[in-house]
Amino acid sequence: MFLAVAQGGTVRAAATALDVNHATILRAIGRLERKLAARLFDKLATGYRLTEAGSDIVELAAQMAATSSRIEARVFGRDQKVSGSLKFTLPVSFATDLLMPTLAEFRARYPDIALEILSSTSIVNLGNREADVALRVVVGNATPPGQLYGVRLCGFGVGYYVSRALAQATSPSAAWLLGPDDAVPSDWTTDGTIRMAATPVRFTEMRSQFEAARAGMGISLLPCFLGDGDPALVRVAGSPVRRIGDIWLLTHSDTRRTRRVRLLCDAVRGAVEKHADRLAGSGAND
Repeated sequence: MFLAVAQGGTVRAAATALDVNHATILRAIGRLERKLAARLFDKLATGYRLTEAGSDIVELAAQMAATSSRIEARVFGRDQKVSGSLKFTLPVSFATDLLMPTLAEFRARYPDIALEILSSTSIVNLGNREADVALRVVVGNATPPGQLYGVRLCGFGVGYYVSRALAQATSPSAAWLLGPDDAVPSDWTTDGTIRMAATPVRFTEMRSQFEAARAGMGISLLPCFLGDGDPALVRVAGSPVRRIGDIWLLTHSDTRRTRRVRLLCDAVRGAVEKHADRLAGSGAND
């Protein structure tokens, strides 16, 4: 709890990170300060700042936390039961539009495994058991860190998509549908049939961007497995498919031999490989 406050800067951030009550954090810090006979934090209007004593021990606390996580991971790795907790993190669109049937089948086959699905693109620390299995798009030719065990499953492609109705319209006009920080593509090439509006429409998350494309608002750069899988969308004629990286299935080296981790990895790997053409953008789309 001391380390969580030091890293988060506030008691509220620590309570959220550890999923405990705000008052529990305060009591624990108070006990630690009394035991060490030292004040570890200065309370400021903006949060908690480490004192000199707190700064002296924060690195040791981080080492203790890392060692504790390694102990837990090592013991977890010896667990061969088809029961117990299992955390799986993956991008939201992978969960909702690609792998949910696979996860439902896995749950039906192994009902004693307490599966927790963390749908997010945020970085999750497998070494600290924030998750046991991760499915991630690794951009470019990067490889996972050394402490992780990774399997490259297939390439991942994106393409430009527009609603079928808009593509078939006479002299269609469309807006760019962009994420919050996206720029209008500089490599944009088509057959010239679509006139682009001067101003784009921006979205904070991809699901709304996807639905806007389906509704005929404009052109969106989408994962090919989403665009090709929806009959309301077609790739913009003459536009490229861009390979942005690879899909990796990741586990921690200490936990990958746990039976329930292996079972989930086998299920996910089989499902992703089945959809490899769609994910890479090499499948048909008309």
